[in-house]
Amino acid sequence: MKRLSEAKHRLAKRFGDVNRRAIAEALLEDALELCHESDFLQWWVVSDDDVVLERADREGLRTITDPGTGLNSAVATAAAVVLAAGADSVTVVPVDVPLAWRGDIQDLLDTGATSDVVVVPSERDGGTNGLYLSPPDAMTPRFGSGSLRAHVAQAERLGYRCSILSLPRLGLDLDTERDVEMFLSRAHGQPGASRTHAILSSLL
Repeated sequence: MKRLSEAKHRLAKRFGDVNRRAIAEALLEDALELCHESDFLQWWVVSDDDVVLERADREGLRTITDPGTGLNSAVATAAAVVLAAGADSVTVVPVDVPLAWRGDIQDLLDTGATSDVVVVPSERDGGTNGLYLSPPDAMTPRFGSGSLRAHVAQAERLGYRCSILSLPRLGLDLDTERDVEMFLSRAHGQPGASRTHAILSSLL
């Protein structure tokens, strides 16, 4: 997760800086809850924000300091750390997917049982909202717009078995006002995302 002071900056125009930070904090709380619910994995929280890392540590989660040179560098750093700790795979999930739930994480792992690489598409921009790699350093992370194609192409070039796994809940990330509208239209009655839903509902 980015520093709370910088996260979700594209929402600032609509909600203002104070509320934008509150939304980022709610996303963090929901993400930490997802980690606890998905207790069949050992979770590591990656950030360059001491507040985020301290919050995760209080929750009993492991932490990794983001070197601050971009998302892909942060993911690569984390993959190296978990590999050194003895992991044979890594599952990467961003913090801004408030509809994601335990079942999505289990589906990722189940698909990974027969694939070296599993990519969950972002429904909006051809990006990647979930990534499974076995081993953790199987390939270089390429998160960002259009990263789905980049991840698949890299896996094919390296000779890995690769699966594209569509998970609508995990596929919705919260970056724009349109994303907020889609999230609120889907979140009612769904498990999880309670804090993010509460604050966005109060602001609209």
